[in-house]
Parts: sequence; C-alpha cells; structure tokens
Amino acid sequence: MTNNFAPHTLLLGAMLSLGACGQSADKSAADGAAATSPAPSADATAPAKGAEDTGLSAYVGKYPFDEVNGVAWSDHPAVKAGLAATVTDPKIRETIATRAGPSAPIEIYEGKVMAWACEAHNCGPHQWAVLVDPASGATDACYYDEAVDSGRAHWFLAAGKEEWRDGNCQLGQEES
Repeated sequence: MTNNFAPHTLLLGAMLSLGACGQSADKSAADGAAATSPAPSADATAPAKGAEDTGLSAYVGKYPFDEVNGVAWSDHPAVKAGLAATVTDPKIRETIATRAGPSAPIEIYEGKVMAWACEAHNCGPHQWAVLVDPASGATDACYYDEAVDSGRAHWFLAAGKEEWRDGNCQLGQEES
C-alpha cells in the first residue's frame, strides 16, 4: 500500500505533535494547539505605539528564533537589557535567554511585544514569556515551573517587583 500523504500534511502533523509534547492527555489537544498556533489577541496585528523606539515590532508574527536584520529575539539588545534588569534569579534569567524549545509566534499582548516558549518535551510543566514595552524597553517576565508551584507562575516585573500569579505563562493564545 502506498502512502500518499502530501508533505505539508506530514509537516502539520509533526508540528501539532511537537506542540503537545509533555502535556497531559486531557489538555494536550487544547494546549498543544495553543502552543503551536495561538489565536492572536485583539491587538496582535496592530503595531504597538512607539514600537519604532526599540525595533521590536519587527518581530511580531515571527518566532523567537527567527532573525530580523541578523538578530534573533533573545539576542536583541532591548530584550537582553530588559531581562538583565528585571529577572533577579540568574538561573531563571539564563533559562529564559538561552534555552531553545517550542515557541509561539511573537505577538502584541496588552501593548507589549511578547514572546512565549517552553522546554522541549516538557511544555506544559515548564514555560516562560517575556513582555517588552516597545517604547521604553521596560520588561516583564513570567516563569512557570510546575515542580515549584503547579498553580502559579513567578513574575518578574519591570518595576523591580516579583509576584506569583495564578496560572502559567500562556498569555494571549487563549484570547480571541
């Protein structure tokens, strides 16, 4: 019997499977789809006011590993400076800045340019998001580690505060 699957069908199946890695069976379909193809937030297609100040608006719609003018999201000076100023835990800062894994397209969320990613094969339990104000560069970062607290995420805020919020770091993907 000959396999007549088109290459794009196989690629789509592989992407959906990757997005569901490490998630429980009851949430894998919903969360995996959200991780790989999030619904844009209401203002996801509109450039953020002042986005030209940091140049981060050029990343909207791209993945964090995609380069803009030869620079990936994590290597952009505004992102690096924001993480260095905001995330006080060096291990968490290094994980957010350097660990490659599945990610969602960068989007505008509540006026900030946001990138979301997770640990390969452990997406549900280990994920993070970085939100940068495109005008000022002020950065907020969310870090979720189910092994530390299964119901809350650790937030590092631009104002120098840290807090724990209910839920994980999947922002924007569930909104329509």
